[in-house]
Amino acid sequence: MRVTLLTLLMLSIGQTAVADKLYKWVDENGVTHYGDSVPARYSSHERHVLNEHGVTVDTLAREKTESELAAEVEAAAAAEQARYAAARQAEKDRVLLNTYLTVQDISSLRDRRVLAIEAQVGVVRQYLRNLQERWEELEAETRHYNFPYSESSDLPPLPDDLAQLIVHTERAMAEHLQTVQSLRREQEQIRADFAEDAERFKELQAQSQ
Repeated sequence: MRVTLLTLLMLSIGQTAVADKLYKWVDENGVTHYGDSVPARYSSHERHVLNEHGVTVDTLAREKTESELAAEVEAAAAAEQARYAAARQAEKDRVLLNTYLTVQDISSLRDRRVLAIEAQVGVVRQYLRNLQERWEELEAETRHYNFPYSESSDLPPLPDDLAQLIVHTERAMAEHLQTVQSLRREQEQIRADFAEDAERFKELQAQSQ
């Protein structure tokens, strides 16, 4: 039935030189339509271009929905991120192979960096010990004053300069303690990074054999 209708339609179109193409599309009810032009309301549907023999020579894709367009954008972003990660890994692999000859070389450099940070920790800890001694001296000095404040005390009030010294010392101790903690975290990160480099170096060596 469809072939007959299509044949009759094409014969009628062939009687005139109005159009070179025949379009085929399906409406929202699943009904197939043919014509020498597509109504505007179906411009977002998928359309097939037929030649004079009724053979599809081109397909005009339907317009994509907002969710489909968003999915394409997300997929493109993911693909770009994957390409970027692959490029970074390739560069890191190149540096690994050009920098080290053995896994022991990686371990040696790791140890040197960890020891360098350990030396910094030692210096900061010495500062902390000095500050602790100073803080104990200041605390002992406060015993000669009304500190903490009490109305029943006969001692003189704590001088402002002494109070400022105590605050400054406590603040410096807290900052130095944070520095030690930060250096310890840096050491752990160095160990983790070098462990990852060593494993990757082994993989690259195995691949080259």
